[in-house]
Amino acid sequence: MYRYEEKLRQFFKEHHQELVDLMITICQIPAPSNHEEKRAAFCKEWLEKLGAQNVTIDKALNVICPMNCEGSDEIVAVMAHSDTVFPDMEPMPLRIEDGKIFSPGIGDDTANVAIMLMIVKFILENGLTPKGAVMFVVDSGEEGLGNLKGCRQIMEDYAGRIKEVLALDGTFTSMVTGAVGSMRYRVEVLTEGGHSYGNFGNR
Repeated sequence: MYRYEEKLRQFFKEHHQELVDLMITICQIPAPSNHEEKRAAFCKEWLEKLGAQNVTIDKALNVICPMNCEGSDEIVAVMAHSDTVFPDMEPMPLRIEDGKIFSPGIGDDTANVAIMLMIVKFILENGLTPKGAVMFVVDSGEEGLGNLKGCRQIMEDYAGRIKEVLALDGTFTSMVTGAVGSMRYRVEVLTEGGHSYGNFGNR
């Protein structure tokens, strides 16, 4: 795939404005955790217009775009999450200053969703077929109370078939190459209410 690296860089240079427009469009579709329906529907339709085959939305609201996955038990899942941490059901404010986009949720994780979709476009427009099985997933429920719903659903539905997961998240320029996870606890606290700063130490 390294032989396509320069071609991919050139693709993004030539399609820069299209990428920016896609980011803005997706960012303007509200998608709080557990309410990603509209954003999922947009991504599915966008992929299908490109000619992507067998694109589906599962019961967790993941958008799944498989490539060369049929019968494979060594699938590489490339994921970027559709939900935002903000509960708003109306479009978020957005502004552009000095070539930068400012909007709640643009960096976590709307920009990566748009980039991943454009990578799919690059693959399709160049008639490429992955050597192995690759599944692009716009996953749901990554934030807070979403409790990793989308990723959990993928792991359940494709149990034993996922070889690697590549999660595109945040705006970092580095990679985490080890397995990461999370533990969730339900805690019940019976005490006087108050602010963690102003009422610290209350019993």
